[in-house]
Amino acid sequence: MLSSPAPTRNRPSRRSLLLLMQLFATLALGCQASAGGFEKKAAADAEVVEQPSPVVVGTVERGAITATISAASTIEAERQVTVNAESVGRLVDLSVEEGDQVKEGQVLARIRFDAQANSLLRANTSLAKAQTDFQRIEQLYNERVLGHEEYQKARNQLDIAELDLRDRTREMKNTKVTAPFSGTITQRKVTEGGFVTNGAELLQITDFNTLVARVFVPEKELDRVKVGQEALVVGKAAKGRKGVGRVLRISPTVDAGTGTVKMTVALPQELAGGQGFLPGMYAEVTLTVDHRQDVALVPKGAIVHDEEQTYVFVPEADKARRVRVELGLQDAERVEILKGLAAGEAVIVAGQTGLKDGAKIVRVDAQGRPEGEAKPAEAKVEDAKAEDTKSATKEN
Repeated sequence: MLSSPAPTRNRPSRRSLLLLMQLFATLALGCQASAGGFEKKAAADAEVVEQPSPVVVGTVERGAITATISAASTIEAERQVTVNAESVGRLVDLSVEEGDQVKEGQVLARIRFDAQANSLLRANTSLAKAQTDFQRIEQLYNERVLGHEEYQKARNQLDIAELDLRDRTREMKNTKVTAPFSGTITQRKVTEGGFVTNGAELLQITDFNTLVARVFVPEKELDRVKVGQEALVVGKAAKGRKGVGRVLRISPTVDAGTGTVKMTVALPQELAGGQGFLPGMYAEVTLTVDHRQDVALVPKGAIVHDEEQTYVFVPEADKARRVRVELGLQDAERVEILKGLAAGEAVIVAGQTGLKDGAKIVRVDAQGRPEGEAKPAEAKVEDAKAEDTKSATKEN
């Protein structure tokens, strides 16, 4: 009896074994790398969350505050005119120069009047003839020799002759160039001997007693400014110009485009001309609109705006707490606190940008050093020198 042969097992080849070993090694390295990456990311996230923000802490103070409105302006003269020629001819006898003081009605120049004189002479002759003719016709009319039509014609000719004489007389008078008011010659636009036409610009006269600065203030401040109120005027480009003016006029309308109101500030006579203000100078006008004593004040930089609300951050141990506040008057550096904080309370005055309610903080000084940190050796030496100087001063 024949027996069947025993089944044989397929043994893996050496090459297959090597490939499997390489695959297991690669998978093991990938798992280790992934685990290490997750651990590093978690550690980095933990470091970001736990990092406190450095802040400078101040104190709410009590004091006085003055609210002002400042606006730039150009100094103008309300009485400033250009004198124009009112006749035609060659300019003669130009007797004034820029900077000269003139009086109202003073003759400044003359225009040669040959043609005007001849016209005036003809007008006088025509008037004399018209008067003679009218007298003769009037006598005949009264004697009923001539009718009413001839009488009326003679009357009209006499009226025309009188009107013509007035025109020629005015033209003759216009050959004199006179000052319309007292002031200073600020521009001379012609030279003597030049030919001018009717309407030509000759001179400019300015009354330095009428200098003003026109400023535009926000509509919301309108009720806090009144006519007669004082205003500080300071020259910007030309140094040393400074004085107090007064609100002369307030415009009765509001500019819809800018939401501002025009105000005219008059300068006193002692601030005009010479070493004072001149037309065209650039100046800054400051109006005081309110003043309060003994109020709670914080630096402007401590205020945080969130949409239409205002907040500050106050330190509580190692965290910052956001507190809503109501503001009052403001000046260039400080702001009044009406509600939310009281005098003497601590408040974060720097480093609050980007803080959130409950965020961790670390207190630092103005130089960024943590509070309580020892000063560098150089700083200690400087402090010692300062103490020695104070002692020496006291002894003297």
